[in-house]
Amino acid sequence: MVSNAASALGEAIGTLFETAIIQGLRADVEQRGYTIRPAKLKNGTGNVYQIDAVIFDSKERPTVIIDPKYIRYTKHNRDKGSWLCVAHYNLRKTFPTIRKSIAVLAGRWSTPSLALIHSFGVETIHLPFQALVDALKPFAIDFDWAEKDRATAITAWGTFSTLGLTQRALIATAITASIMGQLRSDVVTTLDTDLSTLPRRVSTVEILLKTDQNEMLLSAFDSVADALRALADLVSDKPDISAFMGT
Repeated sequence: MVSNAASALGEAIGTLFETAIIQGLRADVEQRGYTIRPAKLKNGTGNVYQIDAVIFDSKERPTVIIDPKYIRYTKHNRDKGSWLCVAHYNLRKTFPTIRKSIAVLAGRWSTPSLALIHSFGVETIHLPFQALVDALKPFAIDFDWAEKDRATAITAWGTFSTLGLTQRALIATAITASIMGQLRSDVVTTLDTDLSTLPRRVSTVEILLKTDQNEMLLSAFDSVADALRALADLVSDKPDISAFMGT
């Protein structure tokens, strides 16, 4: 007997969602000489991030990072959305072999949250909450209850608990059916692209300054030349950079 049926069912559906993503990609990934699995990756400052699906090349270098995330309530957008932004951004700075990062988001994700995640260079694929409701309906599971409606959640969890592995696998397939085509296409395109034949050009130069007052200033420039011109003002290690910071 679980203490919180709503939480237990949500966690179970989230696990099915994550597993289905990995299984749905495994054949395409392994046919190309890569592997896919959950993994812990450490960034340059020692922070460790648990990523639900990492595609590694033959030298065990991360090439694509994928995070399936499910939320029932929009109030959780900020926490999980911010984590995705920070984790994927920091890992891409640490591992230049990462060519794409993807967030596969199921549930009630708001438009501002999706835009924020995308602004950090994370591709987003969104599965609306209603799609989860529709996928569970054929199994007599009512997944659409009010936040304080414990009775419906308990009944839904009870029904789910009676399902066997085959039925749960069918649920996982139904949940991911509408987004697997796009996800597979994105991953296959990334893995099949031979970067050795493509020139690499600088699109943005970021300069992060840290002061002895624990301040940080991040500046972005469209070219190396613009960045060098900005740094020229600091080349003599000025004792006070307040003017450079606009203060």
